[in-house]
Amino acid sequence: DEARCFHTTLYEALARSLRVNAKHAGPKEIVHGLSSLSMCNVRSDRGDSLARAVGDALAGGAIGKTLSAEEGCMVAWAFCALDLFHEELFRLVFQTLEDSPVQASRTLCQLYEIHLTLKAFHHSTYTDYELEDDTVRSLRDHYRKHPALLKKERSSERMHADIADILREVVDASVSTGYSTSLGLTVDIAATARSSRRSSSSDLLVAIDIDGPHTLIRSLDALESAGTGSSPRIHGAVSLKRRILQKHGVRLVTFAEEKYRSLDGSREKREFLRNLLRAAGVSQDKLL
Repeated sequence: DEARCFHTTLYEALARSLRVNAKHAGPKEIVHGLSSLSMCNVRSDRGDSLARAVGDALAGGAIGKTLSAEEGCMVAWAFCALDLFHEELFRLVFQTLEDSPVQASRTLCQLYEIHLTLKAFHHSTYTDYELEDDTVRSLRDHYRKHPALLKKERSSERMHADIADILREVVDASVSTGYSTSLGLTVDIAATARSSRRSSSSDLLVAIDIDGPHTLIRSLDALESAGTGSSPRIHGAVSLKRRILQKHGVRLVTFAEEKYRSLDGSREKREFLRNLLRAAGVSQDKLL
């Protein structure tokens, strides 16, 4: 993850090994394996089997015993990022975190994202052990103050500023960078209704995320063959954020920095953004 690289065959073998050998693996080794898969966004083609194998192995006594509350939260977050679900595991993680007096900032941020994921995608089963409203508000406040943002290169920051400037010529809205949505999740650029004074899902006309070095995990496969190799993968944390936002009805537009760099001049950039916004469902009367 730190090197922003992955090898498809290696990670697919890791997922397969966890699915087949989870009951024989050490809990901490499982944590490290799931963390690697989730950050590189490498999902198993037999996700249900992987969730059942790992969930059964860890829910059988490791959560809260062999594994700390923070490590249990890491597992639950990895399940969310990989679109896996094991109800008993999530229940145990929540119980362990409730009994744990001290929790790291990263753990609190992960817990908030776990809550958002369960509420969005597993609401019917989550209601039985859902976090209290006061707890959610506290977690959201903490999340806003300590956003788990991936560090951007200066070239990316300059590009985002340029895109925001061009966007102001395309849509009748207030445009800002590094926008925090009503959920607390941050997007690269947002266009909001001019009358809005605080972030609200109804005020957000469109959100834009741009893929660059900070969001992409590069494949090493291309270095080992004469072909083009595998395409880069979206970082697991970014992919999870986008899934949550889209589930909540946010109009989310994504494109790569490379695509924007290929555009020739302001006119072509305006047309590019205008077409993206139109395809995302922004009404014609909002487009300039």
